[in-house]
Amino acid sequence: MARNIENSLDERRRAKRFFNRVGLAFHVIDRRLGPEYRRALEVLSLPKEATVLDIGTGTGTLAAAFVERGHQVTGIDFAERLLERARRRVPSGDFRLMDLVEVEAMPAGSFDIVCLAYVLHGLSPELRSTTLHHAARLTRNGLLIFDYSCLGPWYVRLIEWIEGPYYRGFLARSMAEHLSAHQLTIEQSGETSSVGGWWWGKGKKEGEQGRGREGEKGGKDEG
Repeated sequence: MARNIENSLDERRRAKRFFNRVGLAFHVIDRRLGPEYRRALEVLSLPKEATVLDIGTGTGTLAAAFVERGHQVTGIDFAERLLERARRRVPSGDFRLMDLVEVEAMPAGSFDIVCLAYVLHGLSPELRSTTLHHAARLTRNGLLIFDYSCLGPWYVRLIEWIEGPYYRGFLARSMAEHLSAHQLTIEQSGETSSVGGWWWGKGKKEGEQGRGREGEKGGKDEG
C-alpha cells in the first residue's frame, strides 16, 4: 500500500499543479455542486453532530453542507489555493494541506463519516485503490462518495482529459465493484444529475464478503 502511494508521486504533483491553476473555475462548479450535496444529505440518516473527513475537500462546498447540518468537518486537500477559499467559506472547519502519505498515518476509525466528492475518477487505479483503502479504514460509520456514473458531455470530457487519463477507466467498473474490493457494500445511492450520483457505503456484513451489489447506478460507458 505504501509503495502505491510513493509510486504515485508524479501523478500527485501533476494533479496539484492542475487544481491550483484552475481554482477560479470552481466559482462555476460550486454553484452546481452545492445543491447536489445538500439534497443527498437530506436523504441520508446520518448520526447527529458527526465527525466528518472530507478527502479532496477543494473549496469546501461539501464541507459547508455538512456544517450547515451541525456536523464537525475536517477537510484535506493538496491544493493550497482551493483550501484558502474553503477556510473563508467555512470558518469553523478544520482545513489541512495534506497528501495521501499523511492520511496513511491517521489512526483507524478516526471519523464517523469519510467523504470523497469527485475524487476517485481522476486517480490512477493504484492510487484509487489506496484512497478507498484508507477511507474505509478511517470511518466508523460509513463512506459517502459523489462522482460520475457515466460519460458526461463534451466539456466534461475535455476537462477530465486535461486532468488526466483515468476518467474512462473509472467508469468501466460500477461503484459497487470499486467498493466491494475494500469490503464495502452500497446501502443507499441516488442521482445528482444525468451523469453523476452519490453512494453511501458501509462495511460488509458476515456472509456478504466477496459479493458485490448489482444494479447500482454507475459503470456505464457511453463512449
